[in-house]
Amino acid sequence: MSSENNHDILIIGAGIAGLGAAYRLRENDVVVLETNNFAGGRTESRQLGDYVYNAGAQVIMGDSSPVAQLADELGVPRTLIKKSRVPLFFHGKLYSARTQPGLLNQLPLPIVEKVRFILTNLAIKRHYGELVGKNFDPTDPLVEQLNAVTAQEFLRPASDRMVDLWNTISTIADGESIDCTTPYHPIMIMLQFLEKEYAVTGGTHQLTLAMARKLGDRVWTNHRVFSVEEKSDRVEVQVNSPSGPRTLYAEQAILATPGPVTRDLVKGLPDSKLSVLANLEYASQTSAAVLLDVPTRNYLPDGVWRIPVSGHRSCAITDPSFFYPAEYRDSCGTGILRIYTGDLESRYLQSLSREEALERIVEDLDDMFPRIQERIIDSDIRHWPMANVRWRPGHTALIPKLQTPIGRLHFCGDYTGAGYLNGSLVSGQRAAKEIKTSKGELCC
Repeated sequence: MSSENNHDILIIGAGIAGLGAAYRLRENDVVVLETNNFAGGRTESRQLGDYVYNAGAQVIMGDSSPVAQLADELGVPRTLIKKSRVPLFFHGKLYSARTQPGLLNQLPLPIVEKVRFILTNLAIKRHYGELVGKNFDPTDPLVEQLNAVTAQEFLRPASDRMVDLWNTISTIADGESIDCTTPYHPIMIMLQFLEKEYAVTGGTHQLTLAMARKLGDRVWTNHRVFSVEEKSDRVEVQVNSPSGPRTLYAEQAILATPGPVTRDLVKGLPDSKLSVLANLEYASQTSAAVLLDVPTRNYLPDGVWRIPVSGHRSCAITDPSFFYPAEYRDSCGTGILRIYTGDLESRYLQSLSREEALERIVEDLDDMFPRIQERIIDSDIRHWPMANVRWRPGHTALIPKLQTPIGRLHFCGDYTGAGYLNGSLVSGQRAAKEIKTSKGELCC
C-alpha cells in the first residue's frame, strides 16, 4: 500500500460539520473526501448579477454562537443585519411595523386572538428563553418538553388564521406545518429572531471556504465515497476519484454525511445503529433568486430584510442586496430577491424541469408583487432534497444514539444534534473531540 492511501483520519463530507471536524483536527494527517466539485455543502452561496445570495444557510445568530466564534477565529467578516421593521405577508397583503406588537396590531385577527398570541409568546419567552445561547442538550427537560408533542398540540391555535400564522413560522423553521413537526425549532427560531443576526460578508459559503483554505490540499473534491468498512485494525474507504477507483485506509473515520447516506455507505453497522438511522426522515427545501432591473427597495419597505410569507407557495423572501452599501446598490441600479419554500412545495418543484420550477416560483412572486416578472432579468434555483431532519415527537431521544461512535467510526452532521448551522458545526467539533480523546490529546 502506498503512503498516500494511508491516513490518520478520513472525513467523508465537506459541509460545515465535516470541515469543522477537520479544522479542529488539522494538526493530524486528516483528509476530507467530498463528492461535489466544491466544499461547503449547504453553506453554498451563488453569484447572480451584481450580488451574491445564499442558496443554503442564511445567517449567524448572535455574537457568541459557535459559528460566530468560528467566523471571528477565521477572520471571516460578518455584518450586523440592521433590521428596522418587522414584516409579514399575510392573507394577500404585506404588513410591516417597527415592533412585533405593532405588526400584530395591524393583522386582520380578532382582538381576543391577538391577546392570546401575545400571552403565548410571553409564556414561551419566560419558560424557554434560557435555551437561547445555551449548548444544546437533548436530555434537557426543557428541550424534551418541546419535543414531546406536535407544535399544534403544544400551541393549540384557536382559529384557521392562527394556524396559518404559526404554520408560517413552522415552515420557515422546519419546512413543515405545525401538525407534523415538534415546537422546538419554530420556538427557537422565534426566540432567536429577537437576537442579533449577522450576514457573512460575501455569503455564508465564505465560512466553509476559509476552513477549506486552512486545510489546503487535504480537502479532496470530486471524490465519491461508495463504501466505508471498519476492519480489525483500521477503516477501509472505497472511493471513486477523478483518476479512477481507489481504496483508502485510516486509523479512524468521521461520517459527516446525511443520515440516509451514512446508513447506505457504512458496511457492517450493528442493528442498534441501523435501526435508529432508519427512523430518520428529511424535509426538502428549494431556494431561488431573481435579479431585477430595478432596486429591491421598489418592492420591499425600508428596513426590511426578510419577509415571512403566509398563504403562498413560498414561505419567505429575503433581500440579499440588504448587506451591500447603498452607494453600490445605487451604482448597479439592480435588485435581487431570494425566495424559499417548505417541504411539500419543494418536492413538487423538484418534479418539474428547471424552467418550469422557476416559472412557478415567479408566478407566486408576481401574485405578491404584481408585474414584478416584467422586471426579472435573470434567475437561479437550488433544490435541497435533504435540507432538514424531520423532528417528530420523541426525536430528541434518538440523538444520543445517533451520536454514539461505533469502534473507529464517528458520526456528525445535522441529524446528530440541534441541526442548522450551529448544530452542524458543533456536531463536527464533537466528533473531533472524540478522536482527540481517543488519541490522548488535549481537547479544544
